[in-house]
Amino acid sequence: MEKAILNLDILNISQGMNDSFSHPGNLAIDVTGCSYLKAPFTGVIKKIYSECNAVWLESVEKVEYADGTIDYMTIMTMHDNDISDLYVGKLIKQGDIFYQQGMKGYATGPHIQISVGKGKFSGSGWYENKQGSWCINNQYDITRALFLHTDVRIIYSMYNWKITVYSKLVNKNKSIDEMANEVIQGKWGNNPERKQRLIQAGYDYTAIQNRVNELLSTSSEIIHTVEKGEYLIKIAAKYNKNWRKIASDNNIKSPWIIYPGQKLIIYK
Repeated sequence: MEKAILNLDILNISQGMNDSFSHPGNLAIDVTGCSYLKAPFTGVIKKIYSECNAVWLESVEKVEYADGTIDYMTIMTMHDNDISDLYVGKLIKQGDIFYQQGMKGYATGPHIQISVGKGKFSGSGWYENKQGSWCINNQYDITRALFLHTDVRIIYSMYNWKITVYSKLVNKNKSIDEMANEVIQGKWGNNPERKQRLIQAGYDYTAIQNRVNELLSTSSEIIHTVEKGEYLIKIAAKYNKNWRKIASDNNIKSPWIIYPGQKLIIYK
């Protein structure tokens, strides 16, 4: 069973639950300054409302809530500027990047609005309360619903969260080489968080890191898988390379567009 987990690169809450500005009677939060939101559970998109790019994601199975509740869960996200890669019926795995901050709809600045509904998607997915705020059906206190992932860098949060990692992130039978390659691809983050996550997942961190160092010292290239929200300059900075060289090596022409899932060769 998956734990329902809030995982962004940055948690900076600009508006909390039941805030008088635009959340009266609404248990949604607004987060800003983040590059992405990862799916808190494995789910299926049940509805999309294009006016504000609202997306309803329903868990495919019951999940564990932060307060110990076991039930299905639906989350609603709003304001991503571009959701052209999303559609009703799409399956999204826990931990996959699927949503970004934006200003689509009635937004005063770039952010993601996130709210949680207990149980499966129902009715139209939302309702307008007496204060004129649109709330997800069966809305639930988000801090009681979602654990916070250890990778999240907290800038500002007015709440206390239960902290966890993904329980189904990997198959613990993976070899040292398989795990080393995942580390090189960035799937386990950076230290010291990487070390903590590998140890919590039951792996020998020292053995994996030693193998990473061996592979990096002997290989003439690295294969980078593009994630949503990444661009060439950002990727080049990660590897301390020139972005134009990466574009040339991978035959990427002006205007240098790359896509999530694209494989890029990074030469040493």
